[in-house]
Amino acid sequence: MKKMFLALFLGGLSIVPMTSGAADRTPKKVLIVYFSLTGNTDTIAQALQKKTGADLFRIETVNPYPAAYSGVTEIAKKELETGNLPALKALPSNLDAYDLILVGSPVWWYTVSTPVMSMLQQVDFQGKKVAAFSTHGGGPGNFFSDFKKQAKNAVVLEGYEVYKPKNKSDIQISESLDAWLRNVMK
Repeated sequence: MKKMFLALFLGGLSIVPMTSGAADRTPKKVLIVYFSLTGNTDTIAQALQKKTGADLFRIETVNPYPAAYSGVTEIAKKELETGNLPALKALPSNLDAYDLILVGSPVWWYTVSTPVMSMLQQVDFQGKKVAAFSTHGGGPGNFFSDFKKQAKNAVVLEGYEVYKPKNKSDIQISESLDAWLRNVMK
């Protein structure tokens, strides 16, 4: 009987995603919105989804970026200089259903990628708790300050950044994500 109770108890714990605190056991409803071109940001989004049970929304541009890295950097630079951001296939909807929104982006030209900027220009986070995560190969630059300026009406929480996630072990990423989630899921 004790084994059955313990199994049910432990099984019940595994279906409750991160909670807001020890006294408050109400699971948070989380949405992960992200753009990934090379798979680095997707790696983090998928790990976050496994840890939180969150819904996923992948940002996709109407016109895909070229496969060659140099082509992407030139297009992104022009988008940033002109403010002519890419059209998106869809936007995340029903944001009112979520307690926390995690927004992921690669760092492009030391800031938020232009597809994520495009989404941020079109979405109003009216009072929602929002936290950004970024992936990069050289540093976050102005990513987090730019994100905070662009996330309309959001309560912007501490961000998370990871250098070349494909070069990190799953354990390294898992432990750093756990620490970040403890802070943003309060």
